[in-house]
Amino acid sequence: MSSTGALVPQMQVPVDLDTLTSRWLGALAPATRTGYAADARAWLSYASSSGIDPKAATGRDLAGWVATLDALAPSTRARRVAGVRSFYAWLRDEGIVTAVPELPRGARPRVRGQDDARLVGLSSSEASRLMSAADVHSPRMAALVSVLLTTGLRIHEALALTVGDLRVGGGGRVTATITGKGERVRTVVVPPLAVERLDVIRPADEGVYFRTRTGRPWDQREARDSLSRVGRKLGMDLHPHVLRHTAASLALAGGANVEAVRAMLGHSSLTTTQRYVRAAGNLDASPAYALAATIAPTSSGDGR
Repeated sequence: MSSTGALVPQMQVPVDLDTLTSRWLGALAPATRTGYAADARAWLSYASSSGIDPKAATGRDLAGWVATLDALAPSTRARRVAGVRSFYAWLRDEGIVTAVPELPRGARPRVRGQDDARLVGLSSSEASRLMSAADVHSPRMAALVSVLLTTGLRIHEALALTVGDLRVGGGGRVTATITGKGERVRTVVVPPLAVERLDVIRPADEGVYFRTRTGRPWDQREARDSLSRVGRKLGMDLHPHVLRHTAASLALAGGANVEAVRAMLGHSSLTTTQRYVRAAGNLDASPAYALAATIAPTSSGDGR
């Protein structure tokens, strides 16, 4: 612990930072690598000139660096922080450090419209790449990603899914009964893509689908960490809520009714769901087009 009580990530074994940085960058997608390399260099240069050991940096150390970036646009500052945090997350996953430095709340770069922008999620091509990678990773990861991407469930809702929660209705439609926030119960459709992958990991009993090798329920921290590792190999900064955002954004972009998406996500207020519309900039689905088609004049055949 630091003098401020903050958890200090500590290097477990002596490893050259340049080597570690190269290994981390090598695991990223080319499109991500260039920007994140610049972010890491900027942080490590600051740490060196400030007498900070990067192997034991705290959130306050990171905040000091962010304070020197005031000349940059807020979005650029936020990107730089994301790059450095990605580096530390990789170090943590490799067992090199024990934690990722957390910026104090007041030091986090704020971008206008940031809260809505965070709701956009992955593009359809990125979601497809993730699904393919999950299929290769393991049956359990394939099942989790397919459920999160197609139903928009929260991570704790997905991990709590039991065999008994799923029902087969008319036409072979599969639904799941979900108990969400505030003990609100909703029914969501589970499409074949997810059902097929759940069937692969279906337990012999009526209990939860998602389990460890020893048979205990897969906990949220383990699931988040596993998903994060899969994402990093694709150059994506992933956590479960990104997949929930993706499900909502892609559904709306595909023409789904906002009320139907609200019901799927379990939002108590339509206002919350409408944030996804703003975030996605879903202008192509604007009702204005349907209205224009309705009132458009028809040809009278006399040239008027």
